[in-house]
Amino acid sequence: MNELTGDREVVLKVLRETINQLGRSHPKTARAGVKSLNLKSAAQWPEQRDDIVARLQRAYDRAKDEKLVVQAKSALRGIPEEPWYAPRDQTIALIQSAMDEYLKKRDAKAARAAKKAKPGAKALSRSAAKSEAAKALLGERFDTLDPGWAEVALEKLKLLFRKKAKFITHKKATDFRLKLAARARIAIVGDWGGGNEAAKLIAQQIKAHKPDHVIHLGDVYYAGTEDEVNDRFLRLWKFWDTPATPGRSLALNSNHEMYGGGHAYFKITLKEFKQPASYFSLGNDHWRFIGLDTGYVNNNLNKEQVDWLAAQLNGTAKNILLTHHQLFSAYEESGEPIAGWLKPFLDAGKITGWLWGHEHLMVVYKAFMKTKARCVGNGCFPYDVPPAVPPRPGVPVEFVNRRRQSNGRGMHSFALLTIDGPNLHVDYIDQDGVVSFKEDW
Repeated sequence: MNELTGDREVVLKVLRETINQLGRSHPKTARAGVKSLNLKSAAQWPEQRDDIVARLQRAYDRAKDEKLVVQAKSALRGIPEEPWYAPRDQTIALIQSAMDEYLKKRDAKAARAAKKAKPGAKALSRSAAKSEAAKALLGERFDTLDPGWAEVALEKLKLLFRKKAKFITHKKATDFRLKLAARARIAIVGDWGGGNEAAKLIAQQIKAHKPDHVIHLGDVYYAGTEDEVNDRFLRLWKFWDTPATPGRSLALNSNHEMYGGGHAYFKITLKEFKQPASYFSLGNDHWRFIGLDTGYVNNNLNKEQVDWLAAQLNGTAKNILLTHHQLFSAYEESGEPIAGWLKPFLDAGKITGWLWGHEHLMVVYKAFMKTKARCVGNGCFPYDVPPAVPPRPGVPVEFVNRRRQSNGRGMHSFALLTIDGPNLHVDYIDQDGVVSFKEDW
């Protein structure tokens, strides 16, 4: 992920200038629009152009309002702002995805030029390189976009109009059940699809522990497009041996995958993993890990999954849910729709534990809502260590990973679950191999 795509001010500048560029509808921009959106004729472009501009403007207005809210909350509660800009907004995610692709091509061009440079030529500093990249996109005075930008942006923005991927539904209650050995190791990592250095470090740690199963809790940045899924997720997923055994690799759907309509997730990731659907059960006589899709209906479930789930919770095995979105949080408001669906199961004591991602933190909660909840969403995305006192005191916290990297940002980690018959041991392992927390269930 290019640093510019994580800079709020640059992203909003690009968004604003894209609105201006498309609105002017230069002939070259119009031709790019007709081509990218597969329009039958140029006569269709003005209507589509105005729709895109309106969507971009709404996203820009939301982003400005959100900025004020985030700054106010940060000042009031002492919560640091996310060091890397990643709003939960489909339109902005697609703009960031387009920026990444554009800058990647620019960097490749610069690399080719560097090979031809004279020996001993001075390399640019990190800050100078960032400035040069910004100039390449925004122009020397940061006030006009490269004309070639429109074509890249429109290729991404056309996903706003594409119908999302078809949801795969079970036909009988026994569908999507996978077998778990009586003794096994499961690595669980969340928000890991960034393709950055942190993701590579986590991959090395997971590989070193030789798990039998690896489960991703979702989020391939920025919009889960085909290029991003292939380059930032599946390419790095080859860090361990993945025989063609269903259930060895599993991945949950998320909001970022759905920003691209979920097409890459449903048609590429599931196929690569030989995973039957976006929800599943991996279990044995003692433990049952049930993955649910909270991304297809954003931060929510659907009736088909809940009906299927009810049939999975019978028997004596202890049930642990796996989702991308959280049931609750000590750091932000969320979870009400999910809780509405699952409250009967929670009240009945049928859900022993729950692991989720979404928030870029590693948090162990005390027993709450009749379950053991763990947030493991710090797989690779840059984040700052949260305050010592959570802003939502009604949610009891037992442990938060507060270790810092040398750059001052929070450590990245994953959970390694060791199953031995009725016993379950969990190690929360950081990118440098340090076990930050351990527990027995």
